[in-house]
Amino acid sequence: MSHHNSEARPFSPLVLTLSLTTATAIPALATAQSASPSVVEGPPTRIVGFETANVNHAGTVEFNIGARQNSPDTPTGTGNQIYNGGGSYAFTDRFTMGIDVQNFVDPIGGPVAGFPTIPQIETTEVALWGKYQLFNNGRLSVAALGSVENFAALRSDFWGGFDTTQDGVFVGAIKAPITYSISPKLQLHLTPGVTLAPDDIAGDEFYGTIVSLGAGVSYRASNRVLMFGTIETAVSGDNTINSDGNFESVPVWTVGGRYNVTPRLGLEGYLTNGWGNTPATSVMTFWPDGDDVLAGARLIYTPGANRPVSYRSLSLPPTTRQVNLQQDGFTLGSADTLEPGMLRTDVWGGNDSNQGVSLSFSPDRDGEIQVIFEKYSDNPTADQDLVPTTSVRYMVGPKLRFMDQNNGNLFSLTGRMLYGRQINSDPTKVGVFYTDLIANYKTRNGFSFTASPKIGAFGNNELVGFGMGVNYGFDNGLELIAEVTPIGRDGDEATWAAGARYHLGKSGFTVDAQATNAIGRHGIGSMVAQDDTRFALTLSKTFDLNGLKFY
Repeated sequence: MSHHNSEARPFSPLVLTLSLTTATAIPALATAQSASPSVVEGPPTRIVGFETANVNHAGTVEFNIGARQNSPDTPTGTGNQIYNGGGSYAFTDRFTMGIDVQNFVDPIGGPVAGFPTIPQIETTEVALWGKYQLFNNGRLSVAALGSVENFAALRSDFWGGFDTTQDGVFVGAIKAPITYSISPKLQLHLTPGVTLAPDDIAGDEFYGTIVSLGAGVSYRASNRVLMFGTIETAVSGDNTINSDGNFESVPVWTVGGRYNVTPRLGLEGYLTNGWGNTPATSVMTFWPDGDDVLAGARLIYTPGANRPVSYRSLSLPPTTRQVNLQQDGFTLGSADTLEPGMLRTDVWGGNDSNQGVSLSFSPDRDGEIQVIFEKYSDNPTADQDLVPTTSVRYMVGPKLRFMDQNNGNLFSLTGRMLYGRQINSDPTKVGVFYTDLIANYKTRNGFSFTASPKIGAFGNNELVGFGMGVNYGFDNGLELIAEVTPIGRDGDEATWAAGARYHLGKSGFTVDAQATNAIGRHGIGSMVAQDDTRFALTLSKTFDLNGLKFY
């Protein structure tokens, strides 16, 4: 194995690009689903990376995007993130084809003997797969799956040295999953398989052929809740690299569940020691030793024209005020999501070099995807230990609404997760994790109150905050907004923002002006304060994409 010392590089946008490209290219096929039942309420076709013998019905389009990471207490700061995404289409009730993409750009979870620093790996893998159900008598089903997978980019201290990019590395898998239904809710899964990989890369040992056997269980507690657990082990060959630098066999385990936000949108949360999400890599553990526990989340979206859009009994058209409140505040998010098919763009700038642009798109009721590019303030009065970077950085992640005051709930409740890194040429790319929970209550007299616990972390820094905001809307489209977020853990100075927003009739344009002491508008930037007051202007535009052919 080659030894090399290098800093972590940024998450490649290929996962996001391919996932969004697929999401805009295939939905026209979803018209075949219009009279079909909810897919996310059915038995699982794949449990994270573990294959079952279940298949989707003809015409099903399924998209997924997610990430997993290990503990921020590891030697690599906020931990290591593995990004994944993909999509599939069921041509018949028995045959499905799909694509998976996964990306890892980080040091591994700990030191390995013979390497002066913690080894790192940069890899983007693309997998094409097909699955055919051979047998199904209502209780027992058997399927066959094959995949061809390519490492579009592979650089590693383990294989050829990090300064050398390895091209044309192909792997693949053949699997024969078996599923037995004890009841309509409870299923047992047995999955024998073979992963085919090179024996070496650039003269350094690689995985070679791995014969594996997996077992799992899934339980459908209700239409909205699925629980699962799996274990997959190599019965021939080795599936991980240990801290001594040798290959060995360690079982891959996963335990978690899925909660359906809507009949078309499911959110999975799980714990695993696995690295891979594709058919060939699902048997490989995270490095080294396979003893790191990674927490993962995955969104599964299955569009269908005539499927129910919500589990709530009410689905009233929003008022103008309710539509206006779908837009995020100055430093706090909105507890509402955009209407399905709507795209909002925000462009802002102010003193101390803070500037940014964001895109928010709602593919379905109660779901939103946010992509943000922002340059934080370079004011020297901010605690520089808490500023991840003043270079342009991106953030991307989902926003999901669990309760909706506009349609029957006592208040609105939304959760959001954003991952991000800087994107300049600096070899040290600082990864940042941010999540918040946003609760909102609207009164009849124009007031809107928000409470938002939030967490941001990078390196060895962790910030926690509790945001509080008030918004008052006038009938002419003017809103007055005030927000404050006390900060704890590694930070101790509260951030605040106050200003006005004006909606230009029904044009979709919005202009706002704010004063704030926060170094940024989104993510961890909304939690780091500077001594000097900043001023910023934002121009926003909302577009209706429902009339376009791709949506």
